[in-house]
Amino acid sequence: MLKIINRLILFFSCAVLFGCKADILETRLTTSDIKKSMSGKLITVPFSAVIQVIGDDASTRAQVKRYERIIENYVDVEDFEISKSMMGMQIKVLGNIPLLSGNDLRLDGKHPWAIHIKKTANRTLKKRYPYRMSLKTTDYFPSFKSEFSKLNIMLSPDPYQPLLMKIRNKDQSMFRVFTGSVEIQGRHHSIYEGEVAKRVSLKMKGGVYDHTAPVIFFGIE
Repeated sequence: MLKIINRLILFFSCAVLFGCKADILETRLTTSDIKKSMSGKLITVPFSAVIQVIGDDASTRAQVKRYERIIENYVDVEDFEISKSMMGMQIKVLGNIPLLSGNDLRLDGKHPWAIHIKKTANRTLKKRYPYRMSLKTTDYFPSFKSEFSKLNIMLSPDPYQPLLMKIRNKDQSMFRVFTGSVEIQGRHHSIYEGEVAKRVSLKMKGGVYDHTAPVIFFGIE
């Protein structure tokens, strides 16, 4: 009975990274990273996530460790730290995620997600914002999800993750962005358009993003 209760707690708290949804997936990239990717280079950019887990008993820890092994088999993880918190456990994950461009999504590894840059198809936007960038699943996501489902069908990962994308303009590029349903420095925007002289943090979480991937349109020179 105790094991069943622990599993239900784990399910309802969405306690595993990429299981259900992470609290937030934070990525950090620069205009130089974007240009390198657009030139055809295979690069990765750092990501981080912190997840709160309800419960701190041996059964819960054992289940988290099993999911950790699956994640490390697919994701480029630099650190997977489990520590105590007021709720039970805190999982802190640091790693790298691919930044890919074009239609040929070549991967160095089995990453289930990637940040994807491609040309803007929208006629209204493509003149000023000729490119778009989004967090999307790769061809490896189905097998990644399947491994989770074999252990617990209720905790299969959601393809759509909340995103905090931090972009720095390190090379004095002419960089402008256009997006919607975004939080920037604590302020919410239904539509946001602006030049990025130094840096911008774009938080896209909840609402429409529970059902679709965040998209940022941009121009860079």
